[in-house]
Amino acid sequence: MSKLLIIGAGGCGREVFQWTKDMQNHKKLWDKIGFLDDNLNALDRYGLSSMMVGTISDHVPDDGEEYVCAVADPAMKIQICQSFKNRGARFVNIIHPSVIIADYSTIGEGVILCPRVIVSINVTVGNHVLMNSFSVAGHDVTLERGCTLSAQCDLMGHVYLEEEVFLGS
Repeated sequence: MSKLLIIGAGGCGREVFQWTKDMQNHKKLWDKIGFLDDNLNALDRYGLSSMMVGTISDHVPDDGEEYVCAVADPAMKIQICQSFKNRGARFVNIIHPSVIIADYSTIGEGVILCPRVIVSINVTVGNHVLMNSFSVAGHDVTLERGCTLSAQCDLMGHVYLEEEVFLGS
């Protein structure tokens, strides 16, 4: 088993933490889950301060560590992910157990699919894409690297989002 480190301890990071707990209830994937954030006190008022592992800027990836970037801002997310990849980090997908992924779709690395997301047939989801709860990617949709969809966003057939697009609810 390994350790999952969630990059970003803001609202998005705490939500991703919950979804990882839901995943762990179905199948244990990690021995430990922790957070990286440049604000070492970001979790203090949420009762999670013991889960803060260190800062984003100073962290050096180690064997047995896996990462997901829970930063909603697309440009910042890609900058952080590229920096971590250059340091040897291995990104994993966080796919909530309630997600539906149709056949013939492609999912990149470091992807976060929150509860009740639907990825229809022949969809391409690029690296480090975040689809928040109740969002839908209809048939033949493409979400390029780094896109963030807020909750309840619907992309119907043949929509194409270029890299680092943020779509609000």
